[in-house]
Amino acid sequence: MTEFLLSAAEEQSGASGTTILVIIGAVALFLYIGSLYLHPFTRCGRCKGTPRQYGALATKSWRHCGACNGSGREIRLGARILGIDP
Repeated sequence: MTEFLLSAAEEQSGASGTTILVIIGAVALFLYIGSLYLHPFTRCGRCKGTPRQYGALATKSWRHCGACNGSGREIRLGARILGIDP
């Protein structure tokens, strides 16, 4: 009988494991979205952050990266999905 009363008291007083996981997930999502607003850019995937691409034959000539237009950075995927415009 005492075991039944203890288990009933534990169920009413504490949060379940699922509730805790949902809260942790919501906090993680909130922090990720906040980081997208603070830091919407990442380095360019094609030029790896170096906006100049040098020629193979004329090694001193260069052009801007076609993917990032010479900025060396691109908008993060999450910022693109949410439509965050820097």
